[in-house]
Amino acid sequence: MTRAVIITGAAGGIGTALCERMRTDGYYSIGIDRDPSPAADVSLQVDLREFGQLVDLGRDIARSYELKAIVHNAAVQPIAGAGETSLAEWSDALRVNVVAIDVLVSGTRESLAANDGSVVVVGSVHGRATTRGINAYATTKAALEGWVRSAALDLGPEVRVNGVVPGAIDTAKLREGFARWGEAAAEERKAILRERTALRRIGEPRDVAGAVSFLMGEDARFITGAMLVVDGGAIARLGSE
Repeated sequence: MTRAVIITGAAGGIGTALCERMRTDGYYSIGIDRDPSPAADVSLQVDLREFGQLVDLGRDIARSYELKAIVHNAAVQPIAGAGETSLAEWSDALRVNVVAIDVLVSGTRESLAANDGSVVVVGSVHGRATTRGINAYATTKAALEGWVRSAALDLGPEVRVNGVVPGAIDTAKLREGFARWGEAAAEERKAILRERTALRRIGEPRDVAGAVSFLMGEDARFITGAMLVVDGGAIARLGSE
């Protein structure tokens, strides 16, 4: 059977880069997203909040492919602060950002274990140090790191579980986040972000895809339960500096 990787959130900027990198690495990419994923070898339009459908989908994929990895990249980011986030927004953020990967694993665990597989999640620096107005997103990204540590114990030794912690990556989601301050303020904030990042630039989707590829690969065979920070050195700097 064909060796494959499931990629959630495959239609976005990082998702597209992940599909392209998996193809370079010799894997068949199965993209899961609400929107079509042109970069994926197979594009499945699925709502990750529909858990029953997601379990069945995972089982179907596991029967049809040698599953090497699941890369959980999908996320929603409600623009609302503490005490202002609606219950519907909280539910969506928790279901998509955290619970969906556990549901996918429940339908694919045996295939992953049989193929020396791994799970890699895409977290965020906002799970560690954040900004105002994205309370649910920051909370769920912190929770995702807890899931990685726990799942590494539960799924080992057959399946490794790790994650990447991107900083600012040049995607539509980043631009959307900056847009809430208005165009002029957004450009000013981008300039400040670049200045306060050790590598003096905003990251590219391929930077994240490369880190995911490493964690899936043979060179990371003794790494599990870990989060690899891919932020250009942004959180190495004291916020008070």
